[in-house]
Amino acid sequence: METYRNHIKIKSKNLRVLVTGATGYIGGRLIPRLLEKDIRVRVLVRDPDKIKNKAWYKNVEVFKGDLTNLESIKNLSEGIDQAFYLIHSMAHSEDYIRLDRLAALNFISVSKNIQHVIYLGGISPKDGKNISNHLKSRIEVGNLLSSALPTTEFRAGPIIGSGSASFEMLRHLCEKLPIMIAPKWIHNYVRPVSIRDVLKYLVLAIDKLPLKKIDIGTEPMTFKDMMLQYCKYRNLKRIIITVPILAPGLAARWVGLVTPITNLLAVPIVKGIVNNLLGDTSLSRSMFPEVSVLNYKDSMKSAFNKTKSEYVETSWNQHDIKPGYSFFEHKGRFEEVRINEVKSTPDNLFKVFKSLGGSNGWLAFNPLWTIRKIIDRILGGKMLEEPKRENIEEGDLFDCFQIEKYEEGRKMLMKIILKTPGNAWLKLEAVPQNDKTFLVLSAIFEPKGFWGYVYWYSIFPLHKLIFDELIRKLVLKAEHT
Repeated sequence: METYRNHIKIKSKNLRVLVTGATGYIGGRLIPRLLEKDIRVRVLVRDPDKIKNKAWYKNVEVFKGDLTNLESIKNLSEGIDQAFYLIHSMAHSEDYIRLDRLAALNFISVSKNIQHVIYLGGISPKDGKNISNHLKSRIEVGNLLSSALPTTEFRAGPIIGSGSASFEMLRHLCEKLPIMIAPKWIHNYVRPVSIRDVLKYLVLAIDKLPLKKIDIGTEPMTFKDMMLQYCKYRNLKRIIITVPILAPGLAARWVGLVTPITNLLAVPIVKGIVNNLLGDTSLSRSMFPEVSVLNYKDSMKSAFNKTKSEYVETSWNQHDIKPGYSFFEHKGRFEEVRINEVKSTPDNLFKVFKSLGGSNGWLAFNPLWTIRKIIDRILGGKMLEEPKRENIEEGDLFDCFQIEKYEEGRKMLMKIILKTPGNAWLKLEAVPQNDKTFLVLSAIFEPKGFWGYVYWYSIFPLHKLIFDELIRKLVLKAEHT
């Protein structure tokens, strides 16, 4: 199991802690951090199958139930000392206000014995006016919990982390749109907070007495400034034009169109920033001196870099290999995966992989590969050398790629070194499964800015032609070697 070395120490050991929202963004990251602190964890899930692929699955007690169904959670809190309440319904239903209220009331009714409830809500406007339905719901749930149970309610602004809704929305807007028409309320101030710090606060709260309401986050800044800092970090030239009138609902649906954030999630997020959301973090600073709050710039850099590292880590895990084709966009990357069965051994198939490139060519459409390399040289690209065939190591050049991950006989993850408006990888795998051998070819592209997306969509139609033929030739060569 992965270890999280965050130098945060807690006194409480062997507590029995309940985590609701285990399949969500926060809950899924919190659980392994609790386990690392020798805390016994019970997770509430509606469908246990959704967490069976988690590294921590075998280390937790799984309770199957639904907070909106009182009958299913009667024994939920039995033997539990503390609980994390991380339930949000807005991503799943337009009726989230009623569902969140029902879930909170049902939780209260079965949790009278719990010593401490830790809840993550949102910072609310100081004047209490024009509050979005999303924030109203968050406030209502917090009030319900604190009126009935000993509660610590952390109130956070936009959470900045790899895969968080706020960060993904911001990232996609900046990457895809060279000119952005934005409502005037992007000049409103918010208090962003790193996912790293959110998790630290949640874990440390275990040692504290219930603290009622406590705001968390870094220094206030406008949403526009958040976007501009991201663009500066990515060297993106962007023009942001603010207009006096742009209905939040319309703006939110535009966000849902150009980003992977669904309208169910985008609408409440956008409507939530029509006010200044500053809060008062003095209490969190005094009560949690162990947390050195990460500023927005470093939070954003960490989120972006974490996205890359997570890709490298998870991309190597193959489950239930089946022949076929799949395409998806995830965290700003496009990935095509082609899987074919090969009547040969993984070793033979991998030898074919190593024979590619250089003077041997790429088996399929060699003239196109050659033209692409010539164009790169004209543009000032690197001189290519004959790739190594034996004793290959990570970092070696392999034709127009550089080896990033290498496992002899199994896998090659190669990053293209030709000039592109983004980052591109080719992954070749020889996967044994049930006495069969499978060839897995993955083409991955991470566009940078608007022209990166234009480049991707212009070459995408060629991929079926090139990669289907490459796979056909790879299979033939492996089966006759």
